[in-house]
Amino acid sequence: MPSGDIRKLGVLPVVEAQIAEDNRVKQPSYDEDGVKKISRCAAEPGRCPVRAPEYQDLTGDGKDELIIGIDNAYDHSLTVWVYRLQGGVPTRILDTAGRVLSLEVANGHLIMREPSSPGYEMRTVFAWNSHRKTMEIQAVEYDQKSSAAAREPAR
Repeated sequence: MPSGDIRKLGVLPVVEAQIAEDNRVKQPSYDEDGVKKISRCAAEPGRCPVRAPEYQDLTGDGKDELIIGIDNAYDHSLTVWVYRLQGGVPTRILDTAGRVLSLEVANGHLIMREPSSPGYEMRTVFAWNSHRKTMEIQAVEYDQKSSAAAREPAR
């Protein structure tokens, strides 16, 4: 991406390239059914498991990163991939998944809430590690359920 603008990348080609790369290194992201659903996104956008992309500066460099969410119907989880441009090439800096109640960005951190034990939810905070050039878990906390836990994450 010579322009350096990650917003100009097509989300589906990024997802498809990541799936191909994961398969190449024998760490498949999705089973055959999941890959089929993703490959039909262009033809059937209403049934596409890839959510609309979000863009936020998570690395503190003043440039947006690409946040992609992919619904997994078989276990009702959400895969979250975050990419930044490195030398004009989209590079994945976060690969996580969970039964997400909410996903938000605050102060450059990606915060994911998931159900936990009855009456509680888990809050995982991901932060940019400039030495390792990746998003890493900064904190994991268990909170009593909030009213936000009753909502589905925004699409």
